[in-house]
Amino acid sequence: MAKIRKKDKREVAQMTLPLIYSEKDVKTYAKQHWNATFARQRKVSVYAKRMMANVLAMIKEDDMELRPYYQMHISSVISNSEVDAYTKIKAAFVELSKLHWLLEDIEKKKFEVRHLLNTSDINCRYENGFITIVLNPILKPYFLELAHYTIYELKHYMHFSSWYSLRMFELLSAFKDTGIWWVSIKEFRQLMDCESKYPETKDLLKKTLAEPIQELEGTDLAFTFDQILDQSSHGRGRKPVIALEFRLKKATVKDIPQEWFEFSDAHKNVLLRLRAWMVTDSNIVRYAKVIGMEAANKLLYDWQLKGKEIQDKAKYCNAVWVRVGKAAMEV
Repeated sequence: MAKIRKKDKREVAQMTLPLIYSEKDVKTYAKQHWNATFARQRKVSVYAKRMMANVLAMIKEDDMELRPYYQMHISSVISNSEVDAYTKIKAAFVELSKLHWLLEDIEKKKFEVRHLLNTSDINCRYENGFITIVLNPILKPYFLELAHYTIYELKHYMHFSSWYSLRMFELLSAFKDTGIWWVSIKEFRQLMDCESKYPETKDLLKKTLAEPIQELEGTDLAFTFDQILDQSSHGRGRKPVIALEFRLKKATVKDIPQEWFEFSDAHKNVLLRLRAWMVTDSNIVRYAKVIGMEAANKLLYDWQLKGKEIQDKAKYCNAVWVRVGKAAMEV
């Protein structure tokens, strides 16, 4: 069950809800509410995800009302080569029928439970190879006229074999403009429905990211990731992983991710000082990690000592920063 709290900008949804903005471009681009993307979602079958993607691909951007029902052929959800398609579709249908949202008003201490599908409607069924879905009309605001959303391509979505691949594809789509996603381990566990699974971080990463790395490689959201260690930990052995940093291989990063400023006061101070010395955000993002805090502070100290000797900050400091960064990459 998912919680959607009224009077709260972070409404959350249990299922991903992509909306196609042009019926002409069905299965080309999906539009999804930002808060649905970053909701705590329960893991379901890829067939249930595909069914919802097909249903909502039929919704036009300017639709004012939900249709009485949405219908698709089983072949649009499962390939003919897959064994026991009927059983898989039946299981996926049952999964969708069980999904429900908790609409909660915290201030009034009031809540309402609403299912995703209107299963009381006789049209919500499977028959003769056709899947017919009836959405709960009470949830209309969460399907239509979305103000804040992410957009991603559907052509790959229908072919992923892993729920984790579908999930990462949705999440990373929100960072096409920056190319970097920094997320704490705790939040990552929630987003991937692994709060009570894989207590060891190495197992968590292996189980949730092995397939996405392979399946997303041929898309615009191909990615790499690094583990962020707790540098304040003084215990013996390897420092614990506190966050992950994902980087899109094909993205051109222009701005420093906001999360970098929030990592610690020391990090924020270095980033702001680098900007003051006219080092561009793109260069900071490209080389900050390999240069490191200690070396960055040393460069800033050296520039401060030179003072007025540096007549063109932008030209000089960027050149030095890039040279040091490239050298660090070769080590």
